[in-house]
Amino acid sequence: MGQSDRAVEHRRRLRPAAQPDPYQPTDVATFNSSGVPSLTFFTGTHADYHKPSDTADKIDYEDLDRIVDFAAAIAKRVGDLADAPQFTKVEQQTQPGGGRAGVRVFTGTIPDYSTEAQGLSGVIGGGPAEQAGLQKGDVIVEIAGQTIANIYDYTYALDVLKIGQPAKVVYVRNGQRRETTLTPAARK
Repeated sequence: MGQSDRAVEHRRRLRPAAQPDPYQPTDVATFNSSGVPSLTFFTGTHADYHKPSDTADKIDYEDLDRIVDFAAAIAKRVGDLADAPQFTKVEQQTQPGGGRAGVRVFTGTIPDYSTEAQGLSGVIGGGPAEQAGLQKGDVIVEIAGQTIANIYDYTYALDVLKIGQPAKVVYVRNGQRRETTLTPAARK
């Protein structure tokens, strides 16, 4: 079986999905902002994702082998192209709505998965979180009246937020509990 055939076979077994929004606060953001073509493989989050409790015994090595084979087959295909891939800028779109059914709200937070609750490894300059005074190292413990104990709670809380409607955010900075108001925007 050739590399291309393996890529097709792995794709059939893995059921990959494309992320249509390249404007995510992930490692790939640096490539996008620099105009460098990139490809990311992400297998999803789980309760121990980016925490000290995410230990090697939790790795599904059979799936890991399949994902590595799939990624290698794609890299081989790209490497065999006559011309190097060119970066294509995708314009951010503003759409009406909110929650998972429509456009997601944009808070401008960059998660820190190594903390309890919803720690911030940073905020996006000019975004709602920065405008609300949130900063790297803050830990969000409540948003819009919902307790935040982990990334999942935070994600679900985003569903109740409305674009343009202020929401109370309770956070901890340097051991002190504080409050602010964050006004979510539409993801552009």
